[in-house]
Amino acid sequence: MRKYYLFKINKTNTSLKRIYSVLEELFYLNSNKFKYGITIFNELCLPFDKDKLMKRLCLKYPLNGDKFIINNFENTIIEINNILIMIETNRNFTQAFKDIYELDNNIIVCDFEKRDYFWLDDFIKLNFKLSI
Repeated sequence: MRKYYLFKINKTNTSLKRIYSVLEELFYLNSNKFKYGITIFNELCLPFDKDKLMKRLCLKYPLNGDKFIINNFENTIIEINNILIMIETNRNFTQAFKDIYELDNNIIVCDFEKRDYFWLDDFIKLNFKLSI
């Protein structure tokens, strides 16, 4: 299973590698530096429109508590918060990426465990070209 964290980025003029480095540092930040982390995070990231995302995903996927479940061809769980979207899946490419991409932009996708990261729009464009 892969666990992806999606963040809406405010500062798109910063390099992808630098953005990932900051997010990774914040992800593993010691709890005694929490206030510092919040300040940095708020400068780098914007909140998601949770209501808009929830309404869109409710049209396509069943809601189980506070998580969406995609079970047709993949095992995927989507959890939407104001500050991030967490996707746990058994695939490298999940249908949820397309759905989120259609509603928002400037999103970085991070898998901190595998040290993998990418811009969602670049990933979608590449996969659409490959699937045509």
